[in-house]
Amino acid sequence: GITVMVPNSLGPAELLQHYGTEKQRNHYLPRLADGREIPCFALTEPTAGSDAGAISAHGVVYKHESGELYMRLNFKKRYITLAAISTVMGLAFKLDDPDNLLGKGTSLGITCALIPSQAAGIRLGRRHDPLGCSFFNCPINGVDVKVSLEDCVIGGAEGVGRGWGMLMNCLSAGRAITLPATSTGLSKLCTRTVGAYARVRKQFGISIGLFEGIDEVMAEIGGHNYLLDATRIYTAGGVDNGQKPSVVSALAKYHFTEIGRESINHAMDICGGAGISRGPNNILANAYTSVPIGITVEGANILTRTMIVFGQGLIRCHPYAMAEVNAIEAKDYKAFDAALWKHAGFAIRNKFRAIGLTMSRGWLAPVPSGPMAKYWRRITWASAVYSVLSEMAMGIYGGNLKRKEKMTGRLGDMVSWMYMASCVIKRFEHEGRQKEHLPYAIWSLERCMENLQKALEGVLQNFSIPIIGGLVNGPLKTFFRFNSLGTGPSDKLGTTIAKAMMLDGPTRDAMTANMYLSTDREFGLGRLERAFELDLQADPILKKIKKALMEKKLIKQGPLATIEEAMHHSIITHEEAAQMKKAYHHCIEAIQVDEFELDDYVNNRFPQAVPQED
Repeated sequence: GITVMVPNSLGPAELLQHYGTEKQRNHYLPRLADGREIPCFALTEPTAGSDAGAISAHGVVYKHESGELYMRLNFKKRYITLAAISTVMGLAFKLDDPDNLLGKGTSLGITCALIPSQAAGIRLGRRHDPLGCSFFNCPINGVDVKVSLEDCVIGGAEGVGRGWGMLMNCLSAGRAITLPATSTGLSKLCTRTVGAYARVRKQFGISIGLFEGIDEVMAEIGGHNYLLDATRIYTAGGVDNGQKPSVVSALAKYHFTEIGRESINHAMDICGGAGISRGPNNILANAYTSVPIGITVEGANILTRTMIVFGQGLIRCHPYAMAEVNAIEAKDYKAFDAALWKHAGFAIRNKFRAIGLTMSRGWLAPVPSGPMAKYWRRITWASAVYSVLSEMAMGIYGGNLKRKEKMTGRLGDMVSWMYMASCVIKRFEHEGRQKEHLPYAIWSLERCMENLQKALEGVLQNFSIPIIGGLVNGPLKTFFRFNSLGTGPSDKLGTTIAKAMMLDGPTRDAMTANMYLSTDREFGLGRLERAFELDLQADPILKKIKKALMEKKLIKQGPLATIEEAMHHSIITHEEAAQMKKAYHHCIEAIQVDEFELDDYVNNRFPQAVPQED
């Protein structure tokens, strides 16, 4: 999956499309598309992770004996996805031109280039070991690597020194595709696995999914699955339409991987011993082990939440702040005054708008009619309040706001949950307001509103400015607590979702659409799915037996003995008894875990799954 995703969403191909020369595009893009070339992108270094601008990789321009301009490169990179199997490497480095051969000065800044991975001086082939998972995460070093400047710098000589802009404009789009896709796939795996397992695993004579403690956790998995898929579809659609959503991709990366982690933790809790006992039939353990990789790669989640989501959007998404900054840099006082007055008018208007929407709980906002109307109102109301709080944060903290990471993290959470709620509404409306999907949509929206309220209260509680802080911390916080955006989904709604997860049919298939399903019915999820289907088919027969037990026509014994007695008393037919026994045996088989002789285990001689013919 990574081998497919990285070339298509993160790195060389994206940069080539926007900045490459015609010669570079014609050569590389077809080869990257059909797999002849496997790319990697070498950015991260031991001392340059979150602070990408601190890279020490260095290049020097010199004139080759042929008269062509060349570069001599030295670098030491790590955590580079696909590096060990790459054929071409995107490299970010700082370039110097000591003899001013390009006529642009001696220090040219960050530059991006495409280097053949087999070029002399490059050492690759080694790998890191990220939690023992099959993930190509690798170091890559280069010593005195000599390459043509015009051929290798993305955009040729015109691309020299433009690397930072290239990175900011293109690489953020990858976060909107790869990690949302893998996290949603994980969520769907948890949804399908837990729904089947909670059905076939029985305790005290009933499926464990019917216990409220289990159905509470199942609802978290199923509800979040709908939320993630809705946000994934909408976000990928934006990228498809040519957008470069740096803020949206950052919030998607953070929330998708965190919700994915929560979902797999819940799934492991429900599956218990079947979750932790590794072997060919284990469905979840490898996913559980690999979850921290998604949390870590493409920007650590803590940084993404506290700095990138709100910090990147604060100035660039504001209708007037960017104009003010540009006017200051250009020393255009007339333009600054015009932008400042417009900014002041905007802030005052929005403050009155926020008051009106808050007092009416959003009812003053014109919204489309239908089951989503009240959530449109709440999002509109929350967005007005969010705008006022953002203005307050800028006004109170000024330049220090970037160091108030707890505050910016909560403000980032507010915009994240408003965005994700909007995606849920978009999905529900786009799919034709399907009645069967309504519980999932409502659950997702109630959870978004609950998290939005929590973030709002955190912002209000922590304005640490005398007088203003006391006013915000006290009356406003109390007011919004009693005039809440949401308190979370109800238990009844959660039970509806949990029961739906344990039923086969179009809704379950829609909730797990496009996930990989093996055709092998003898191992892993295929084995569990078979037992799930047989158990559902036998359910009407089981109801006959339970009715006979309640009417004292049968004496409760072991499962197989009870089936035999029911057949003996003609409560069920011989064919029905055979069907019940088949379902029972497959359910018992499906909850078994793998076991090994000690010598086989110590020497990693694990039995492997053998594909079975249908």
